[in-house]
This record gives sequence, structure tokens and C-alpha cells, in this order.
Amino acid sequence: MNKIRSLRHFMPLKLLVPILVISMLAVVSFAASVTINTSTYQAVQGVIYNVVGGFTATNNGFAVTYSAATATGSATWSDGGTVTTTTVFGNWQYSLNVTINALASPSTPYTVTVTWNTGSGYTTLGTPLTVTTPATIPAGTTMTFVFNTGGNTFNAPAGLLITIA
Repeated sequence: MNKIRSLRHFMPLKLLVPILVISMLAVVSFAASVTINTSTYQAVQGVIYNVVGGFTATNNGFAVTYSAATATGSATWSDGGTVTTTTVFGNWQYSLNVTINALASPSTPYTVTVTWNTGSGYTTLGTPLTVTTPATIPAGTTMTFVFNTGGNTFNAPAGLLITIA
């Protein structure tokens, strides 16, 4: 009690009470829990993804084809696998990675379609590609999908729409 009296002579009570209140509020607000809600948006640089809940897609962009390939047609899901339209050496191609998650339906065919707008409205890039999920979903595995642009030059697309359904 003597310490409080000596403190009172050193610091007036009018100043001590607001400091104590501010200190208590600071401790309470610091100790309060904080909730953070995260959102995942899949629209980057003119690329829009319309993807069913069992998959996520990642843009790999455009590249020149250095190795011609025949179309794989329909494929069964396999980790690290590639599904491709017919590609021609020297043509540009567009590719994307698709990752499967636990929400995908087992033994179900899904179609991956890319439409693009190079200045005259949206048209389908190459042909749609189909992949069938296995009976047991291997969540977290990824496949690459490759679409030939059909030429060795093209206008930069104003937008891409990736659909997986």
C-alpha cells in the first residue's frame, strides 16, 4: 500500500487510471482470436477457369512445339500423364496442368475445353480433350493438357476460357 501512495505522489491518479484502462484494453484486444477467410480465385491475366469442384487448373501458357505428337484422344487419369491434341512442329501450343482432388467423381469422363478470343470472338482452341477418372481418386495428382493453336503465328489472345466439366 505504501508503494501505491508513493506512486500517487509521483504520478497523479487522473493520469494513472487512463493508462491502466488503455493497458487492459490493449491486452484484451491482443489476446482476442483472429479469423482469416481465404478465397481462391482462378482468373489471372485474361484467363478464366470454369472448373468443376473436383479439379484445379494452372496455366502453363503458350510455347512453340518442338516435338510433333499425335492426338491421344480419350485418356485415363494418370499422375504426370499428358493428354494432347495433334501438335505440329513449329506451331504454337497452349498447355495447362490439371490437379484432381477428392471431390472428383470416380470412373467419370471429364472434358477439358479451351476457348480463346484473338480479336474475333471466342472460338475453341484445337479440340476438347477427355480424361476418365479412375475408380479410386488419386487426390493431389496432376496431368498436363496440350492444345495446338493450328499455326506458327497468332494474335495474342484477349482472353482464354478453360472449362472442365
